[in-house]
Amino acid sequence: MIEYILNYMESKGQIIASAAEQAAVETGIGLYLEENGIDSEEKREYFRKYVDRHLALIAPADLKGYFVEYPIISKVNQIAIEQAWDGTVAPERVTELYTLMEKLNAAGLYNKYIPAVEVKSILGKYS
Repeated sequence: MIEYILNYMESKGQIIASAAEQAAVETGIGLYLEENGIDSEEKREYFRKYVDRHLALIAPADLKGYFVEYPIISKVNQIAIEQAWDGTVAPERVTELYTLMEKLNAAGLYNKYIPAVEVKSILGKYS
């Protein structure tokens, strides 16, 4: 499935420029697949359709950045889940959230692919 996503990215004009960038993209894709319960070697049609539906939500120009930054996106989502669980977020996690959001902002993905309302609520509540 990693190769499938890489081919999709290429079809949308996303060119990987270096081995380091390739590794970062593949790491992000691997984490995305793991979090969605999809084996990286999966080839069945059901899973391709599942991935296609998600990829369609990502702007073509953002695809490479999305997967490079996916580990950060995942951490932001986890903090939002923690907030939803019991209504609190530990102070060190709020600090971490600020740092993560700065990185997403620098990557041009600030609030595009995260639960923006929840993040703003956390940051507003604990500022």
